[in-house]
Amino acid sequence: MLVNSLIFGFIWYQVIAHVGISAGLHRYWAHRSYTAKPWFEVLTLYLSILAGSRSPIGWISAHRMHHHHSDTELDPHSPKFKGFWKVFLSQWSIKNIPPKYSKDLFSNPRMVFFHNNWHWIWAGTALFTLLISPWLFVSIVLVPAILAPIGFGTVNAICHIGGESRNFPLANILVAGEGYHNEHHDGKNFRFHKYDQTGFVLSLLDKYGIIEARKH
Repeated sequence: MLVNSLIFGFIWYQVIAHVGISAGLHRYWAHRSYTAKPWFEVLTLYLSILAGSRSPIGWISAHRMHHHHSDTELDPHSPKFKGFWKVFLSQWSIKNIPPKYSKDLFSNPRMVFFHNNWHWIWAGTALFTLLISPWLFVSIVLVPAILAPIGFGTVNAICHIGGESRNFPLANILVAGEGYHNEHHDGKNFRFHKYDQTGFVLSLLDKYGIIEARKH
């Protein structure tokens, strides 16, 4: 049972990483690289919380701050200034994030709801799955909560070694195309690279009218 739960958990985590974090918090909410329907917003926000992202507004604001101050002392997770292992292990924190990085987010009622209730949503999902089966809890809640910090901590640390953005495609096993980090820093499109998994999926969704790419 444990092996099956871990395998299913890894597959489920791929859904969370692709839809919740990469397509959702990152490319949609943080960078507004495409437009989407309210149901899609709710889906991305819920899945992102299962990845242990906590408040989506906190995640998005920190990422915007990272881009604005990339590889400087004000970069919230620069391995050069915060320390490689602290960033790699996702142990960095921010005392104060300027309101300019989050002001627009508070105008969206769905975002505000998940920001105010993320802990209840995560705990409710954890309790619900645990009551059904401990193995379901392992797959749906525990495995993503472990893999997400490892994967995205790897990108934050390794993709900024030496004080500049770089690619680390091997990380895409856990980060859904985010390993093409240098292309992301150099562009504004939702597809970073021809082998970017999340970008490929978003291209299909754009083609069939589920989302709409923004013109840059």
